[in-house]
Amino acid sequence: MKKIAILAALAVLVMGFAATASAVDLDAKGQFQFQMNFMDNTANMLSNKKASTSATTGDSEDDLNFWFRARTEFRFIANENLWAVLYTQYKTRLGSANNANVDGNSGATGSQLTVKRAYMQYRFPGTEVLTSAGIMSINLPGAAAGSMVLGDSDLGTFQVSTPITDQISLAGAFVRVADLNNGETIESNDEMDVFYAAAPITIDGLSATPYFAYSTIGKNSGGASGLQGPAGDAYNKNANAWWLGTTFSMDMFDPIVFDADIVYGDVDANQKHNDRSGLLFDAALTYTGLDFVQPKLVFAYTTGEDDKTDNGSERLPVIANDWAFGTTYFGGSALTSADMNNDEQLGFWTIGLSLEKISFFDKLSHDIHVLYVQGTNDKDLFSTAGKVAAVKATGNIAANGDYLTTKDHVFEVDFNTNYQIYDELAAIVEFGYVDVDLDKGVWEDNFGAADVDFDPALKLAVGLVYAF
Repeated sequence: MKKIAILAALAVLVMGFAATASAVDLDAKGQFQFQMNFMDNTANMLSNKKASTSATTGDSEDDLNFWFRARTEFRFIANENLWAVLYTQYKTRLGSANNANVDGNSGATGSQLTVKRAYMQYRFPGTEVLTSAGIMSINLPGAAAGSMVLGDSDLGTFQVSTPITDQISLAGAFVRVADLNNGETIESNDEMDVFYAAAPITIDGLSATPYFAYSTIGKNSGGASGLQGPAGDAYNKNANAWWLGTTFSMDMFDPIVFDADIVYGDVDANQKHNDRSGLLFDAALTYTGLDFVQPKLVFAYTTGEDDKTDNGSERLPVIANDWAFGTTYFGGSALTSADMNNDEQLGFWTIGLSLEKISFFDKLSHDIHVLYVQGTNDKDLFSTAGKVAAVKATGNIAANGDYLTTKDHVFEVDFNTNYQIYDELAAIVEFGYVDVDLDKGVWEDNFGAADVDFDPALKLAVGLVYAF
């Protein structure tokens, strides 16, 4: 009953806005989604088969779950230069006890309805300068596969953007990633902030977005797992990080389209073992000239760890990863959220082929993705007992298929189907298969994960998505 009361109160609130402010137009859009997920061995690729004899076994998983999610975005428009947005989300796993801990809701209030985003935007009178303030989806530029540094994160922000010419724009933003306490009486230096600037450039057949981001990381802010080294621990002083990158897209040779990204990042901490720096390069080459299929070649490379633990990390610093090729190992699914996506996957190169928008019948289409992933992390990081102990003490690396050395590889196949029942309603089926091959000499003999099997991960997701 509490959930119904909250939904009713929200409806009354929205209608009240419309009734009391006649000068405001109300626009609504959203997405309702119901799905069945069968996920086997995706949380941890270690096998349970040797549970009675192995010191290291896989997680016991609840393979079959049913989910319902409703997202609604209300847009309150005063005029073409002033508006505000309220974005709500209701999400539940069917049969769960109050859905505790989903989307940050402890369940104590009996509600699964949350405000996902809330912000205002306006153009300064007589100009094209757009100002945005509130809780928004934050995404650093990513042309080929999204952003590996910071993407799809609902965070507090203040942003300003403006066109300079028809071809060049400027954008700047302040983003508060974390602020653990209200006031400084409990604990100081508990904030993490990001300052961001970009210069999107568009000319005929070419576009690029060079950008720079700088972050201040309070020693008590908690940071992020993707900012730490293999033996990294809590900061003893505040730290700083920065990223420099650009996107690049070219369609001047249409129907051949090329997208690429390159970004380098660096974390400067007071202690050397907490430093981190690394690079990502990715690219996608797509042919769009066929009516029944779009072939795409993809490639990515990220720097990996060297064989030392006392000099920090050689992987790209990550705040919130939203990067994916394929739809299982790196995420990217239309139904199952992040899947196996994990910040510890950095340190790899991958090559793959996608056949997208395969269609021989009206309203029915398929996507096929095939990926090969090889690690770029030095296998000798685990060559001595001291280094292994330092890594295990932090828990940043585990023998679960996420972290890949130069001796390890992953093979992925995805087959996804979309049937458009109506223009607004789609039936989606996703199948994913991920097989990991970890070197037993590295992980069993050196790392100490004795008698471990590595089983393939399987995903079967079936859902209905109504978008309006």
